[in-house]
Amino acid sequence: MKDEDKTKEQLIEELDEIRTRVNKIEAAYTEFDRAVAKLISFEKALETMQIGVTITNLEGNIFYVNAADLEMHGYSAEELKGKSISIFAPDENWKPLTIKQIASMKKWKRESVNIRKDGSVFPVHLISDVIKDADGRPMCIVTTCEDITERKKMEDELKARIEDLEKFYEASIHREVKMKKLKVKIHKLNEELSQYNNNAITKLSLNR
Repeated sequence: MKDEDKTKEQLIEELDEIRTRVNKIEAAYTEFDRAVAKLISFEKALETMQIGVTITNLEGNIFYVNAADLEMHGYSAEELKGKSISIFAPDENWKPLTIKQIASMKKWKRESVNIRKDGSVFPVHLISDVIKDADGRPMCIVTTCEDITERKKMEDELKARIEDLEKFYEASIHREVKMKKLKVKIHKLNEELSQYNNNAITKLSLNR
């Protein structure tokens, strides 16, 4: 039906429908702009973080690594894109997760050892979270990585100091026990010497 054949009421109704559709489109664009702005702010936040962040798909392939993680491991973003997250782990430490394990995983904290591009290893503290969609299905895995080399070094130094103090304490206790035994022995010898002198004096008096 052409517009000229429509009644005024029909034209008004169609106009209202068009306005509703336009409003929905404008709202969708506004929401899209907000989402993009939020993603940009999130990315900037991730890039300025001092702690490493890596995002992988459920198969463990990397699709995002922040600047801190790149610097920590000595790679560029291009070198890691699409690579397996196992690139960060020594072969003997790599244990891939099954989809079932990923689906049931909550916050996973652990201390491990990572490997740099140059082959050197260093201790790390890792926290992994599974990101799920609105239906609760796993989408990706976000892992934060903290280099704890200095902390481990301090812990080792403290442990060594504690061991030294424990050895010193045990040696001191041992010496104290020996000193007590020595004092008892000296006291006993003094008593024997005193008894000997008394006996000698008694014999001398009798001989006179």
